[in-house]
Amino acid sequence: MGDVIHMLSALQEARNARPDIRFDWVCEEAFTDLPSLDPAVDRVIAVAVRRWRKSIFADQTWREIRQFVRECRQRPYDLVIDAQGLLKTAWITALARCPKRHRWGFDWPTSREALSRLSVGHGVHAPMDRHAIDRLRVLLGAALGYIPSGPISGLGRTENRATASDRVDRQRSHGGSIIFFHGTTRQEKSWPIAEWISLGSAFDGQGVEVLLPWGSAAEEAAARAIASGIGGRARLLPRTSIQELIRFIQQAKGVIGLDSGLMHLSVYLGVPTIAVMVASHLERFSADRFAPLWAAHARVLRRPTAADAITVDQVLASSRDLGII
Repeated sequence: MGDVIHMLSALQEARNARPDIRFDWVCEEAFTDLPSLDPAVDRVIAVAVRRWRKSIFADQTWREIRQFVRECRQRPYDLVIDAQGLLKTAWITALARCPKRHRWGFDWPTSREALSRLSVGHGVHAPMDRHAIDRLRVLLGAALGYIPSGPISGLGRTENRATASDRVDRQRSHGGSIIFFHGTTRQEKSWPIAEWISLGSAFDGQGVEVLLPWGSAAEEAAARAIASGIGGRARLLPRTSIQELIRFIQQAKGVIGLDSGLMHLSVYLGVPTIAVMVASHLERFSADRFAPLWAAHARVLRRPTAADAITVDQVLASSRDLGII
């Protein structure tokens, strides 16, 4: 999901540079609501690589794969861009109706999986130590014929960013809600439940409703524990679609989230966001590569070393700085 959000952010610059361009986007089935947030995306083609891997020999799986191939080859393309540089995206890049000389991706040293370079005719050098969005800007600029420059232009939709501060002003006088994106797929990125409870209790004391979404059984159990520990105005959300969750995000005073796709989504939507980068002391999760450092409506809390901790007081200070409380 984070890869999709990063691409959405980079796509805005491409749209500004080439307003005539239209995109089809191949996206994992769980995230197909997201690409259509950009008006330059005409068609979203769902792929289910994650699910297919679990039942690769099933007849239904192969029926779905054949249908997917038909959709990918439904029309010819002027360009095809592999924005991930993985083997699972390389085969999709190769099957599209586009000559290899018009397929673009990362070069051998900077592809996440080097063999993915075989499916493209042009390999673009975008060093791995650069921010994920900057890498995508370099790739899109090379493929579409413009030079990325300056700060990221317009993160999220203009109307969402414009209303974010107004929303905070309107809600400050009567509480409003804040969302905790407490779930993460990696244990290294998690923050203790006790800290979420302490933070939520502080918001509850300020009259702010704490909303707790979840997407798996483990996340639901954690959300219930946090809600129970906070009491008061804490509310466990029902399991929701991405589109429904987007509406909750847009209505909230702010979001506090771990290093996850949902945290990046709230930044993209222009909502005041605090990124709790618990694993930022590890090179593979470096805040310099993945945190929303460029966004005026976001604050990034880092953990420089394993001995350091991100505290509730730091989160509350950032919340006051952003006008959430």
